[in-house]
Amino acid sequence: MNLDAQLRSYDLWKQSMTDSIKVYQHWLDEMSLTDTETELMLIKNLRLIEKDTITIAFAAEFSRGKTELINALFFSSAGIRLLPSSPGRTTMCPTELFYDRKAAPYLRLLDIETRANDTSIEDYKRDPKHWVHIELDDDSPEKMQDSFLQLLKTKTVSAAHAKELGLATEEVEGEVTIPAWRHALVSFPHPILEKGLTVLDTPGLNALGSEPELTLSMLPNAQAMIFVLAADTGVTQSDMAMWKQYVQGYSNKHPHSLAVVLNKIDTLSDELMSDDEWTQSIHKQTLETAGLLNLEEQVIFPLSAKQGLIGNIKKNQQMISASGIQGLEIFLSDRILSSQKEILQHKVISDVVDSMKLANSVLTSRLQHVVNHTNELNGFYSKSEEATAELLLETRKEQTAYKQNLAHLKTSRHIFYTQIADLLEVVNPKRVSYLIDEGREQMSKSWTSVGIRQGMKSSFEGLNSLLNETLSTTQASIKLLDAIYKRFKDEHNLDVEQAARFDIKVYQQRLDKLLRDGLEFSSSSEAALTEQNTLTKRFVNTVGAQAISIFEQAQADINRWKSMALANLIREVSEQKKLMESKLDSLRSVSAGKNELDDKIANNRALETEIKERQAQLLHMMDQINISAESLEVEKSVRQEAI
Repeated sequence: MNLDAQLRSYDLWKQSMTDSIKVYQHWLDEMSLTDTETELMLIKNLRLIEKDTITIAFAAEFSRGKTELINALFFSSAGIRLLPSSPGRTTMCPTELFYDRKAAPYLRLLDIETRANDTSIEDYKRDPKHWVHIELDDDSPEKMQDSFLQLLKTKTVSAAHAKELGLATEEVEGEVTIPAWRHALVSFPHPILEKGLTVLDTPGLNALGSEPELTLSMLPNAQAMIFVLAADTGVTQSDMAMWKQYVQGYSNKHPHSLAVVLNKIDTLSDELMSDDEWTQSIHKQTLETAGLLNLEEQVIFPLSAKQGLIGNIKKNQQMISASGIQGLEIFLSDRILSSQKEILQHKVISDVVDSMKLANSVLTSRLQHVVNHTNELNGFYSKSEEATAELLLETRKEQTAYKQNLAHLKTSRHIFYTQIADLLEVVNPKRVSYLIDEGREQMSKSWTSVGIRQGMKSSFEGLNSLLNETLSTTQASIKLLDAIYKRFKDEHNLDVEQAARFDIKVYQQRLDKLLRDGLEFSSSSEAALTEQNTLTKRFVNTVGAQAISIFEQAQADINRWKSMALANLIREVSEQKKLMESKLDSLRSVSAGKNELDDKIANNRALETEIKERQAQLLHMMDQINISAESLEVEKSVRQEAI
């Protein structure tokens, strides 16, 4: 399946899953089974599907044909070179291409001078007024092409000013040419972008080294990275520097998500070379590249982006085939998109199916209560007044037990919520901000790179200490919750399954990774050459913001756990209340005579039928989602065999 077809398939799956969740929401409402925590879970998954994007990042030194490759892969339908990629034209700033459904097509450019501020790119994205805004005419590829020439702009400044912006080393003097823009955002309704694809076009080695947000956030979070080399130059010293400092780390962490493109293979051919000699030459260079980068040969893609683009525009299948670009398209389609679908499916299907199983369990219990009640009503025909009085007394005792259960539940909930309040205070993002500010102050006072790295490490040690405190408080909360459920099982005969627990380990792993990446960046040669005050700001802006984000998400998950932790127990006690009220009502009506008993039995029979029908609907919804899960496993096994 080609890239466009796979994206269409993925988009259709997301729409199908969205429809299934909305049908399930409606079903829960009709059955009076909805509650705050279930509704929040379903809304969370709907947003997860809606906001899901697939980011493919392109990294290369200048003049490797990276932007030409982006044009060939994604934008050949425009009929022209949509992004500036002809010889001598190189995009100078990181550029994100996507589709923003909330706004008309645009090109937004962030002034390079914003590097002097403490504000991160991510924060600037939330406030469009800081960007130069250019409207795009998506009906005219030629006009869009003209607008994109802004991406090439540079300006000349003094070396001193370039150093203030972190764009020149200490030994540089005189005037320096720097990019006019720090970052670019491009949004327009291209079919591939509309399906959730984001393309990240990064400039050369210097830009990566001077913008930690790229290396610590944008690149690591991409679902795929394409590292572009040029066949006419081979693997140069600067290519190897980029590989070792930025790309190799991504490859180690995402071994199946990296492709290396050996571009411009058309330049290796000449009139004196036979086709076999040309093929052997390309194969030799592919093997050499794989050896230098310590990669498998199958992730090296020799191709000609130029031929691929021209072939796609002219719809010349022979030229497309000769370009070699189809191999890369298959890689992106079969490996990257399928993998992303697998990740999202597991997240969504797990939550929704668990909720459906719980709903099915409640219906089964409700059905059994109705059947038991019907049997009791049938038994009233033959019971004496004394026996009926005894049953009424027994039911009154059960009602008293229910009230005790309710009182214990209220007390237990208060104790648990108090414990959770302590946990929420531990993960308060304000405490994280305080630790980051302390590290910032320590780094600002240091005059050496070693001192700056020590400040960074000190900040992380404080964050790890905070996370360990969180772990301890979480374990205490889990023990308390276990004790509550055990008490209700032992003392009140309520054996109820607990909801999924809050897992602090996820956040430990993310913080550990952030620490490693941050220290790797601070040790890089670019960081060592960057003006230290600039490095401090870049580090705090990027790593600090991510650390705060981790704790904000932990806080949100704890609040979600708080709302769900006792939900099953509350639901069971509520069902118990309904049963008590129903039994008491039936016993009171015995004296009313046979006709009223017959009516109640008939009502119960109708209720049994309705519950069974609703249960069948629920099982059908579960089957539909499980079919999706089964197809996922088939896709996964096929992909693993291919790998």
